[in-house]
Amino acid sequence: TAGHNYQCTPMATIEKRTTNDGTVSYRAKVRLRGEKPRSRTFKRKTDAEAWAKKVEADLGHGVYVPTTAERRRTFGDMIDKFTTEYLPVKPHNLSADHMARMLEWWKEHYGFVTLDKLKPEVFIEAKAKIAKRKNRHKQPLSGATINRYLAAASAVCKWGWKELRWLHENPVLSVSKMKESEGIVRFLSDDERKALLAACRADDDPNIETCVVLALATGLRQSNIRLLKWEDVDFDNWTLAIRETKNGQPRHVPVVGMAQRTLQAHYDRDQTKEGWVFKGYRDGAPWSLHSAWQRVRANAGLDNFRFHDLRHTVASYLTQGGAGLAQVADALGHKTLVMARRYSHQSAEHVRATLATIAGKLEEE
Repeated sequence: TAGHNYQCTPMATIEKRTTNDGTVSYRAKVRLRGEKPRSRTFKRKTDAEAWAKKVEADLGHGVYVPTTAERRRTFGDMIDKFTTEYLPVKPHNLSADHMARMLEWWKEHYGFVTLDKLKPEVFIEAKAKIAKRKNRHKQPLSGATINRYLAAASAVCKWGWKELRWLHENPVLSVSKMKESEGIVRFLSDDERKALLAACRADDDPNIETCVVLALATGLRQSNIRLLKWEDVDFDNWTLAIRETKNGQPRHVPVVGMAQRTLQAHYDRDQTKEGWVFKGYRDGAPWSLHSAWQRVRANAGLDNFRFHDLRHTVASYLTQGGAGLAQVADALGHKTLVMARRYSHQSAEHVRATLATIAGKLEEE
C-alpha cells in the first residue's frame, strides 16, 4: 500500500540550530523504518541538504550508511570491550594471554580507526606491516604467526558484528591469509626414545617420567597432561578425561601398556590421592615442567627437540605402523584431517608395501 511504501522510504529532515553566541548550523537527519537515524551537522544548509539527499538515495538502494555511533566508536573501543567482557569467558580458549598480547598490537597501531573506516584495506595494510616484523631470533615472522594476528582481529570483528551489532560485516574475512609452512616434522628415533626415558627415570623429579610416558603413550598436548586431575583418571577403564581441548570437543583417551604401570606408580606415590596429577610447589597451581624438561632433554642429548615433538612422534609411529590419516586424526584429537596430513609422507612406504602385496597377488593369477 501507499502507506507501507511511505514507511519504507528514507525520510530526511533539516533542522536549523542557533547557539547562544549566534552561530548557525544545520543538522540533517535521515530516518528509515527499522534502523537507527543517520544524522550529521553542517555549517551550510546546502551541504546538509546534499548529504541528506545522498544518504536517502543510498539507504533507498540498500547501500550501507554508517551511523553516528559508528563514526565515533573506534577499533580500540571494540578491542577493549572484547578483552574485558568476552575474552575471559570465551569457550575453548586455551590461549587467552597470547590473543590479548596480539590485540595489544592491534590497539597500538590501529586502535584509532573509527568503525565506519574499518574496511578490508585496513587489515591488508596491517598484514603487510606485521610481515615486516622480526621474531626474537631476528627472523621474519612465519605465515602462521601472521595468520594468528589476523585471526585475533577477526575474532574481535566477528564479535562486534554478531553480538554487539557495531559492525555490519567482518572485514577481516575479505583478507587473504598467508601460506603456512608445514615445517619439518621432528620425531624420536628408537635410540633417542630410549635415551630420553632413561634420563627421565634418572631425574630427581618423578613428575617428568610420568609426564613424558603419558605424552608418548597418548599423543596428548602438554597443557592437557599438565592440567590433569585425579578425578579425570578412570583406573577401572584406563582412560583419561580431557575436558578442555583445542578444538572444543571433550575426549576420553585410552591409557595402554607401560603408561598404565607408570601412572599407577605415580598415583601410589601421591599421599593426597586428589587434586592435580602433577602437583606444583603451590596448592593452587599444577607443576611446571619447563625446567625438568630442559634438564632431561639435555641429559638425553636431544638437539632441536620440543615437548610438542613427542606428539609428532606418536603420529609418526602410528603412520609407520600402518594407521591411516583418519586414525591418526582420531588418536590425536584433530577435528579435521588437515593436521594429520603432515604425517602422510611417513605412511607412503606402508602404502607402497600394501600396493606391492596387491600387485603380487595379481601376478599370481
